[in-house]
Amino acid sequence: MYDYVINCGRVNEDSLVGASIKEIINWAVDKIMRKERALVIMGESGSGKTTALLAIMNRLRKLGIPVAYVNSYNELGLKSIKLVDCHNDSNARVFLVDDIDAAFAVPKIAQGFVNKVLGGFNGTIVATLTVPLLVSNDLEMLEPLIMLLRSASRVAIEYRDDELRAFAQRIGIDYVRPIMRTPPGMVLRNFRRLSGNNDSALSRVLNDGNVVL
Repeated sequence: MYDYVINCGRVNEDSLVGASIKEIINWAVDKIMRKERALVIMGESGSGKTTALLAIMNRLRKLGIPVAYVNSYNELGLKSIKLVDCHNDSNARVFLVDDIDAAFAVPKIAQGFVNKVLGGFNGTIVATLTVPLLVSNDLEMLEPLIMLLRSASRVAIEYRDDELRAFAQRIGIDYVRPIMRTPPGMVLRNFRRLSGNNDSALSRVLNDGNVVL
């Protein structure tokens, strides 16, 4: 039984909501081409960090750059996540590490995983990090990871008000106050099971093959 499924091959840049994630993709690919050591993509839960990471993977492969992807929750046994069409290139020059903040929740378990990620890999590491970050008290054993993250170029996913209004209209909301910052991915994730009416605006969005959740 899986907590959820990640389909690496399903992400299409043309289907992304708004320009925010597209800007992240362009930023990361540019940094990778400049051979930076570490990049961190930050954002709230459901903001689109995994989507951005997989889109970066697909863009890099089109450019002929070999890539490897791991999900930290899966690696640490904290969740059971099914990865579909996520094959890793054996000679990867870029290592994509999803949800690396999971390591901070269980440092004693994560130490071996962190050593695996950092040890001997000389390419670019791109990691996603959920904010706010939950950490335990035993961070000393994760010092190499902390040093890597401190040295990394960082960027945060933020949706503009006009993007949120356009998304809200797609799911049947006429007006969104500018203070509302809920990411589209979180809205879709939380209300997916509540959309029993096939004629509802939300249901039409959820069933739209051109929408990335």
